[in-house]
Amino acid sequence: MRGTAPRVNIWMLLEYTDIWAHDPIKSNSLPTDVQLWIHRTVDFLKQGGRYPRVQMIRGSRSERSEYSIYIAESGELRHHKFRSYDEILDLDIYNAPGELVDSNMYFVCTHGTRDRCCAKLGHRTWTVLNELSNGRAWQCSHLGGHRFAPNVLVLPQARLYGRVHAESATSFFRVVEDYGIATAYLRGRSEFEPEEQVREIGIEPERDGPIQIRESCSKNELKTVFPFTET
Repeated sequence: MRGTAPRVNIWMLLEYTDIWAHDPIKSNSLPTDVQLWIHRTVDFLKQGGRYPRVQMIRGSRSERSEYSIYIAESGELRHHKFRSYDEILDLDIYNAPGELVDSNMYFVCTHGTRDRCCAKLGHRTWTVLNELSNGRAWQCSHLGGHRFAPNVLVLPQARLYGRVHAESATSFFRVVEDYGIATAYLRGRSEFEPEEQVREIGIEPERDGPIQIRESCSKNELKTVFPFTET
C-alpha cells in the first residue's frame, strides 16, 4: 500500500446526503450554480499549480437544517457551515477562514455505487470510528484504491490509510489520536510524491514488479502495478 495516496494538497469535502452516483462530483442534484462554482474553484486551483480534490461526505441521510464543507490545506482543516447549498457561492476558500478544527477528523470511503467492497467494509469501519471519536468520522466518496478497502483519510494530517478493517479500527484510532503514524495501514501523505510518502516512515523506496493484482475484492479484473519494496 505504501506510496499509493493520490497527490492532493488541498482537500474540499462537501456534505451531500443524497445517493452518490458513480461519480458524484459530475452527477448530482446540486443547484447548477453550485456545480459550476465547484468546477471553477477546482480549475482555478489547478491553474495555480495546486492539486485539489473534491469529496462528497455524509454522516447519515436524515433531514438536515445545515450542511458542512471542510477545506484542508497545509496541515490545517477548516469547517464551514451553511443553511443551503446556494450559500457556498459566497465562499472564498482563501479569505473566509471558517472554524479551525484542532482534532483529527476521519473520512471513511463507503462509496457503494463505485465499489461494493467500500460500502460493505467501509461502513463497518466508519461505525466503529464514529463511536470512538464521538462523531468525528464521516462517510466519504471514492478515495481511490478499491483493493485497499476500507480506506480512511485522516485530516488535517492528510494521511491516507488502507485496509483499516472494523476489527482493527480501535488500535488504529489509538495510534492516530496519539499523533503517531499507523504504519501498518499507511498508504501515504497526500501532499507528497509517492517516493516521499514512503520515505516519511524511514524507508528508502525502491520499485519492484511488475505484478498483477485484482482491481478490488468485488472485481476479477487484473491490473498491473509496480509496488515499492523494502530494501
